[in-house]
This record gives sequence, C-alpha cells and structure tokens, in this order.
Amino acid sequence: MPKNLYYPNKAKIIFIEEQAPGMRLFGIRFSDKNIHQSFNFVPGQFVFLSLLGHGEFPVSISSHPNEKDCLELLIRNVGAVTGALFGLNVGAEVGIRGPFGNGFDIRKLYGKDLVVVAGGCGVAPLRSLMKGVLIERKKFNKIYFLYGARTPKDMLFKKDIQAWRKQCGVYLTVDEPDSSWKENVGLITTLFGSIRVDKAAVAVTCGSPAMFKFVLVELKALGLKDSNIYLSLERRMKCGIGKCQHCTCGDKYVCLDGPVFAFSEIKENPEVLL
Repeated sequence: MPKNLYYPNKAKIIFIEEQAPGMRLFGIRFSDKNIHQSFNFVPGQFVFLSLLGHGEFPVSISSHPNEKDCLELLIRNVGAVTGALFGLNVGAEVGIRGPFGNGFDIRKLYGKDLVVVAGGCGVAPLRSLMKGVLIERKKFNKIYFLYGARTPKDMLFKKDIQAWRKQCGVYLTVDEPDSSWKENVGLITTLFGSIRVDKAAVAVTCGSPAMFKFVLVELKALGLKDSNIYLSLERRMKCGIGKCQHCTCGDKYVCLDGPVFAFSEIKENPEVLL
C-alpha cells in the first residue's frame, strides 16, 4: 500500500447488488494485482471510497479478509458523492484508501457465549465479524445474532442471515411489519428475552447512538462486564487519520483509537451516546 495515507489506489466495481431501498452492496477490486493480493484488514476496519471530481466518504468493510476476490462495501445513498456512485455501472473506476482504525479482536471472543446486536445499516461491519466467527464456529459457545430494521424491506444481507440460522441463534425484529412478516415486531430490545448467556459472555454491537443507549441496559441486565461489551462507532468516521477533529469522543479519536471500543474505554465520554 502507498505510504501516503491521502493517496487512493485505483479500483474497479465488479458487481452491484441491490440490498434494500437506497442501499447497495458494491464489490470492489483493486486494479493493481499486487495491491489487491497484499491488501489485508480486520473485521470492523473501514476504508475511504473516492470518485474523481466528486469527493470521498468512509465506509466499513462488509466482506471477510479471507474473501480475496473483492472488497464488499455496503453503501447508502445519502448525499452527492454516494449519489454519484449510485449512477455508476459495473466496470467503473473508483479510488480506495485504507484500511483505517482498529477492528474486532476475534481471539478475545474465543471460548465464550457471544451476542451480536445490529441495528439498521450497522449490520455492515458486523457481517464481516459474523463471517469470521462462523468460520471458526467450534471456538465459541452459544452465538446469538440480534438484528432490527425499520421494515422487512430494509433488512440487509437476507441470504447471509438465513444461512447463519444453521450455526447460531438468529432473532429478527422490525418496527413496521408487512403481511409477510412472521417474526418479532418492536424495538431490538424486545429480542433479549429470547436469549440466555452466562456472565462471562461477550457482546458486540453497531447501530445508532439511541440504540446503543437501550442495548447497553439490556446487556448489563444479562450481567455482562463493561470490558466485555464492544461497540463499533463507525457512524462517526470523518478524515480517518486524526487530523480533522470531528470524530473525537472525550480523549479518544474514533478513527485512530476505534471505531471498535470496549464500553469500559468510553463509558465516561457522553458524546458516544449522542
């Protein structure tokens, strides 16, 4: 990778998959084969995707490091740059710089019950982690995946989630069901009554600050230690290299010290839940 952190590597879009309204999964492959083969990351890290003449934005990596064919990036159409990206077709050129930040240390999860809690598009970085966990399924005890979305149409990675049911407990909920929805209706916190874990369990979660606030209450009620609860603050990403100051939470830079934090590291920083 180039030593200049501001320099993007050329890459091409190799597939585009509609996931939900305004949400697409992009498969990205570096144009330089050497860069593509040497690129490595940890689940939970992020990259910057750029479009010449438009700008760039941070995005979590949704694929697993073992999947060498391409990087998979889940992207929401929310602004000028993402809007321009949604206007491109397979074969178009983009820029990628990174990876940045830290990720989930899967070794800290071995031998324990694991609760993975995702809200909305917060499932993007957790998909990478789930893939890694299930590759090494025998190294874990109980595994629960809890996921909430606004409507059934907003549910992301449906095929993956269906496959995960064979290896772990999967619990889904929506705020606004349709006639086909057969699972839970309500806030994601209503799913916690379905799971049983011991007090040494570990939890990882990613979603909105409002979701964090109530999920933390439920995880504490299960007896989990603050040091065993990990949050991904990927929504706060800005420049990625600690220069712009926009991602600071107290004495922490989310882009450098995170985006993955143990709750014990950041519980004294009220900005986290704002």
